[in-house]
Amino acid sequence: MNEISSGGRLHSSGRGQAIATNALLGVLGSLVIAQLAPWGDLEVNGYHATFYIGAVLGMLLGLALRRGLLIALDVALLATYLVVGQFPVLALPVERWVRIDSLPADTVDAVVALSGDVLWTSSIGSVAEDRLLGALDLMRAGRARRLVTTRVVQDFGDRVVTSDIDQGRLISLASLSDKWTVVGRTHNTHDEAVAAAALLLPGGQRRIIVVTSPMHTRRACAVFAAVGFTVTCRSARERDFSRYPPVGFHSRIAAFRAYAYERAAMIKYRMKGWLTPAAVVTPGGRGSS
Repeated sequence: MNEISSGGRLHSSGRGQAIATNALLGVLGSLVIAQLAPWGDLEVNGYHATFYIGAVLGMLLGLALRRGLLIALDVALLATYLVVGQFPVLALPVERWVRIDSLPADTVDAVVALSGDVLWTSSIGSVAEDRLLGALDLMRAGRARRLVTTRVVQDFGDRVVTSDIDQGRLISLASLSDKWTVVGRTHNTHDEAVAAAALLLPGGQRRIIVVTSPMHTRRACAVFAAVGFTVTCRSARERDFSRYPPVGFHSRIAAFRAYAYERAAMIKYRMKGWLTPAAVVTPGGRGSS
């Protein structure tokens, strides 16, 4: 039933109010999911999409379910968000997940610093910077004879930007440009391992230190080992959030997202066979071991 206001305009009926309420409940739920899901911490465009998707799903779920169930779903999501952020429920899983190996006593063939993103200004993102700084620290300490980085290329309309520029700035400041080699263009961790293998393994350079973000260590080092390297896994110091160990609300939420992402990525990599050690052909060509 429609009602007429004192100004002579039509108000929506109770059905319209119910649809609007369901849409708002859907937006609330989608925003919480966006914070907990592996793709959390979205940029502005992502949040706009979250609003629209949440509103539509809220209206559809409101039609298919009782509103009480929709409210219960939102309450459960909010409770999960608050528990994860307020309490150290991830401390033990994260500690068990992150792989940090002891450094070899002697000098290895190479330190491999994995990439992250690159901005339109040609600056590398904080994750990539953390990884590179960790690798530079090891090189300055004389832990490896060679520094290897992987190349990320981003297209920004009519401008193409690579990670080489900013990586080169930091490496030059450390006075290590003469020991630096770039491989890639890479799109994922498997690409990075394959590119590094093509560069190093033909020359017998098998012993490497892989430097990456704490939550990424287990998957990254497994991929590099699968392509034939003897890997020492090292974690970079993080400067945006302390995911290892996760201390504080925002760090715990960030650790939850990263942990969920890595768990899902490990499943994907296993399905693709990227964690299965490759056959190593003996010099005599008689088979593999």
